[in-house]
Amino acid sequence: MAHPPMITAKALGAMPQFVRDVAGERRLAKAMAVAELPQHLIEEQAGYISEHSLATFVEQAARSTGQQNIGMLWSPYLSVTDYGAWGAYILSAQKLGNALRRATSVMRYHSTTDRAWLQAAGLRSQYCYEFAIPGHPAYADVAFSAIGVILSIFRAYLGQAWKPTAVLLDFEKVPNSKEVEDTFGCPVVWSAPRLAVEFKSALLLAERKCGDVADGLVTIEDIARERLGGPPETTVGQVVAIARHQLHHKVISIDATARALGIGCRTLQRKLEDEGAQFRRIITDVKVSRAKELLSSQSIPIAEIASALGYETANNFSRAFKNATGVSPSEHRGSRHKRL
Repeated sequence: MAHPPMITAKALGAMPQFVRDVAGERRLAKAMAVAELPQHLIEEQAGYISEHSLATFVEQAARSTGQQNIGMLWSPYLSVTDYGAWGAYILSAQKLGNALRRATSVMRYHSTTDRAWLQAAGLRSQYCYEFAIPGHPAYADVAFSAIGVILSIFRAYLGQAWKPTAVLLDFEKVPNSKEVEDTFGCPVVWSAPRLAVEFKSALLLAERKCGDVADGLVTIEDIARERLGGPPETTVGQVVAIARHQLHHKVISIDATARALGIGCRTLQRKLEDEGAQFRRIITDVKVSRAKELLSSQSIPIAEIASALGYETANNFSRAFKNATGVSPSEHRGSRHKRL
């Protein structure tokens, strides 16, 4: 049974800020909520989210702002530099061709399923991208967004004024399609066999223009540390990733988790059963793990930790923590303090 695809939360990039600027804080909050994305991801884009949530946010952002082809509108403002160590590693390559190959090689830290590859042949080459859920209603806007990020790699080496030979879009022509050509500054091929940026092959030898990033200063290991080793590929791992985000709301729900993954609640339960796990036990482990992190600070009251984890009272938290670990929160904090 296939797992729902996951993607780095950094893929949100500048999109939430765009919605905030155009439609306001309230509509941004609604778009995030419908997509089952916690508010802290607006500013702190850490960890992984489901690709279904990302695409649903894009869909809701279009509705909230009343903007047709919203992905095309924010595409020029999206950049691989928003992707942390992942983007820095790509742009630390000396030549464009190496940067594109790096982007391909580190896709496993970006998404569980998305693919990117360089198709170099003859005088013209293509850099291609494949999104995991092309059937989502917001796919066109997601594709426009992906093209924007890809173009940001090229422009780091060729300058902001550079335009591709063509942009290939693997879906039918959208309304106001002329605006798409104006945005990308080149011909657009609709209903193409793949999503891609086409360019002159000779440009692969172009050297980086952004001299503030030195070659070799960012490594794959830096990406692995920032990205927790890569997106979760098991259902248990996906539930853990989503539950950690949900903790910011103080409420963890199996229904909300299933919606975030784009599957039914019963399907989620079956997937967990196939891996020998139960939702309730996973959530207990997530809460205990977070509790231990918070208890390591002597200055945070236990009652405050209980509230942060969604417990109604400190007594409820203490009872749950002791059931899971065999010691009370106070005893755990005391024993850790002695070890230090």
